[in-house]
Amino acid sequence: MKAIDFHLHPLPMLPDRLLTDEVEAACLEKCVLLAMDVDPGALEEPWIRYRMASTLFDEGFWDLYGLDHARLLLQLGRTPNTRVAELVAERPDVFVGVGSVNPSRGLAYVEEKLAEVRELGLSGVKIIPTLQFLDPERHGEELEAIFDFCSKEKLVLILHTGCDPGPWELPALSANARPSLYGDLIGRYPDVPVVLAHAGSYSLRQPGIWLDEALALCRENDNVWLDLAAVTYLAVEERFVVKIRNSVGFDRFLFGSDWPTVQGVSVKDAIGRVEASRALGEHEKEAILRGNARELLSRIRVPANSG
Repeated sequence: MKAIDFHLHPLPMLPDRLLTDEVEAACLEKCVLLAMDVDPGALEEPWIRYRMASTLFDEGFWDLYGLDHARLLLQLGRTPNTRVAELVAERPDVFVGVGSVNPSRGLAYVEEKLAEVRELGLSGVKIIPTLQFLDPERHGEELEAIFDFCSKEKLVLILHTGCDPGPWELPALSANARPSLYGDLIGRYPDVPVVLAHAGSYSLRQPGIWLDEALALCRENDNVWLDLAAVTYLAVEERFVVKIRNSVGFDRFLFGSDWPTVQGVSVKDAIGRVEASRALGEHEKEAILRGNARELLSRIRVPANSG
């Protein structure tokens, strides 16, 4: 079965050939490439630096290594919208591009980046509350501008939910990525397909940390989808499969590899985990790996030459 990967990072540090080799080895039908609008310089802002340092201190980290680690992750992860657009132009039959906009940098910046997304012909916008230091209350106007843009342009909005690597493994530093914080906004834009990346579940310390909140949003809003990036265990472990099946089912779950950020796991490996799941039925596997993504992609603007 050819799969559709809805969550892959074309990090600038990776040679383009490595990316295409990975996609070809997995025999992907389509692949959604995600930009990441993050800024290492944000750690120099006093309120961000204070919040991170004080939280790390409270959690038992007694030096500033956590801040250095955070800066490195932001430097490595930053992926411009232009890089994604260039890759899509090279392989429009396989790649679908999703841009990224950082709401924390103010309304003027958001409007500028949204114009860039439009000009580049990208098919969606990604928001990363953790790495963008986003406060949904403080940046409500910027978030609304992004949702409004996606509504008018018929684009998908991908929202990171759950924790993140490095210092963001601490739930206290990732609390602004709780799915429930975005419920009101999602409800006000029923025409905007919203993918809750990682299904609110990514956490090494507490796997499935905010899954219940993600499932609740999915039950309450027909425009909410969830992806399995870095959390394929949701489709493998019986306790999670039963919870999901009894709550919303798998008709709006999407396969995502999160490649290359899951150490030692290729796209093909991640697909294999879903295919080998004893907890899923064959219909559920097909829906997760390909069928649901086809349905979602049919609802959004994708360049005409993308096949």
